[in-house]
Amino acid sequence: MRDSGVHVEGLTKLIRGLERAGIEVQDLKEAFSSISKQAASLASSFAPRVSGRLAASVRGNKAKNKAVIRAGRAAVPYAGVVEYGWSAKNRPAAGFMRRADDAVKPTVVPKLEAELNRLLREKF
Repeated sequence: MRDSGVHVEGLTKLIRGLERAGIEVQDLKEAFSSISKQAASLASSFAPRVSGRLAASVRGNKAKNKAVIRAGRAAVPYAGVVEYGWSAKNRPAAGFMRRADDAVKPTVVPKLEAELNRLLREKF
């Protein structure tokens, strides 16, 4: 599958710098969790419905340095085909995950900025 999503350039470097300064960046997990839950909810709502299994398979993560959403699992192996299409079988791309990425993009930086400011205020 192709890489898609929202990328905040320099975030990893910023997180490392904050950790070196003694700021508990583990607290960013809540911000990333919130972002991934929002994106997963949107992707699930955008997913085409036949049985509902694809929409139910969309889930987010909780990590200190990224928000990731995934769709599919062993019981739903067709998630990639639905997302990206399959030209040989004349199946168009649904793009439900990309639609969720696009919808969430405007909220990512403000959420991270607010959380980083909160962490900095607590530390200093």
